[in-house]
Amino acid sequence: MFGKPERKSSPKAAPSDPDRMPTAAELLNELKLHGAKPPPRKELPAVSRRTRDFLLLAGVGSGVIVAVLSRVMSGSEAAVVVRLALTAIALLCGLLWFIFYGVMSRY
Repeated sequence: MFGKPERKSSPKAAPSDPDRMPTAAELLNELKLHGAKPPPRKELPAVSRRTRDFLLLAGVGSGVIVAVLSRVMSGSEAAVVVRLALTAIALLCGLLWFIFYGVMSRY
């Protein structure tokens, strides 16, 4: 009556149960017993692929915008061309950011 309460058995299947899938740890232990070497560790890239692609497209697009606007509006004042180019670059970068990080992160 005052002794320790009985422990209920865990819902896990017994290790000798033939219908149970082995865990990853059990499989790795079995591979080590047979002399298999663990796979080499992957090095993490400094910059993700998505960020690299975003920066590449934003940089190339910005260069194209500046080149086209300076050629098309060569007769206008420099301040007007610079203001228009900066506005277009900001819109391009915002749109690219939305596509790369807003839309594509859902997939």
